[in-house]
Amino acid sequence: MKRDKLRDLALQRVEKLYEEAIKRLRVGDIDLARRYVEILLKISAKARLRPPKHIRRGYCRKCKAPLIPGLTARVRLQSEGRGSRVVLTCTLCNWTRRYMYKVKN
Repeated sequence: MKRDKLRDLALQRVEKLYEEAIKRLRVGDIDLARRYVEILLKISAKARLRPPKHIRRGYCRKCKAPLIPGLTARVRLQSEGRGSRVVLTCTLCNWTRRYMYKVKN
């Protein structure tokens, strides 16, 4: 019971920190936004909590900056024989992430 409350509290903190990181990035304070992402990753690791998918895909794993399309990220769609994928590129460090969004059978 106590562990469930701890994880619930940690999830709330992680989501709040991610929202604040995005707000700080939009204002122009990239360093504080990166620090918020680092803190939310530490909280989720300490609570043994996997962050939600929109948060896991919402930051650069190399420079820890939140990814906002048009501001810190470039988004491309790539079609291939086995399916289509999204290619996110961080404009700060050129790190790329690819994930499938449509799989052909």
